[in-house]
Amino acid sequence: MCVPHLRSGRKENRVGKGPVIPRILIAGVGNVLLEDDGFGPHAIARLEAEYELGAEVELVDIGTPGLDFVDYLVGRDTLIILDAVSSGGQPGEILTFDRQQLREFMPNMRLSAHQPCLQETLFAAETADVCPPDVLLVGVVGESFEVSTALGAEVERAMPIALELIAELLRQRRVLARKRLQPLPCNPWWSVSDVGLPA
Repeated sequence: MCVPHLRSGRKENRVGKGPVIPRILIAGVGNVLLEDDGFGPHAIARLEAEYELGAEVELVDIGTPGLDFVDYLVGRDTLIILDAVSSGGQPGEILTFDRQQLREFMPNMRLSAHQPCLQETLFAAETADVCPPDVLLVGVVGESFEVSTALGAEVERAMPIALELIAELLRQRRVLARKRLQPLPCNPWWSVSDVGLPA
């Protein structure tokens, strides 16, 4: 079941000549209709609601990625991919991979259901010389991938830790990432009333 979905808060530049391209892209990958597979989009929604981020950061809910994802990489310095991981640890465990590790592990290890698309995207971006020099994957090992718009207990428990890790990665790159004193309402598009699936 594929649910392509691109959602972004990209702003127009101050002189009206097209969109400003923030140098850091955080891309949430996953199918929100398949329980833990939706970690990436859930994380994007939670980051928007719970953290104040600098203007250098763009959050995008990629959904199930296709090659059009390459277009989102143009002009970036950093790409942080958020995805559910299907192997490599215990449910709820947080794993990180940098660009070199992804090159080494992706061809030989089944990390994610979206791995083929991500591999093709990064290969196409490198071929076109638009791949950001700084690429990271932050993954949480999933437990259940049944039909549901809710995350499983282990992934839900790991979510605040994963969000703070992402915030720290931004701070290391000298970008504002501050937890809001009062979170904004979190009303993602896949809420039960919208898609009619069990939570």
